[in-house]
Amino acid sequence: MAVTTTFVSETQVFKIYGTDGNNQIQAQETADLVAALRISKEMRDAGFTFVTMASENPEHVGKPGVDTIVDGKTPDGHDYDWSKAGRAGKPRAGDRVITKKDF
Repeated sequence: MAVTTTFVSETQVFKIYGTDGNNQIQAQETADLVAALRISKEMRDAGFTFVTMASENPEHVGKPGVDTIVDGKTPDGHDYDWSKAGRAGKPRAGDRVITKKDF
């Protein structure tokens, strides 16, 4: 399986992969999100399959998500009420709760 790669710069962040009509993987890289989305669209429009884009934030440190909750607040002071049991957290005052009887 041959892979064709186009390198744009040393600070590349977005990688776009797709499978061409010959079942070969093609790859491109860019540091610009808008360019990455354009390349993805162009690949799809050209008939590529399994087009995907991957990125890594080089300035990201630590695990994704909230890492510290103190007294129900995030580090920036916002309320944190998400729970795994509820997946989306409990309904808040004023939320419209849709039930089966609404259908």
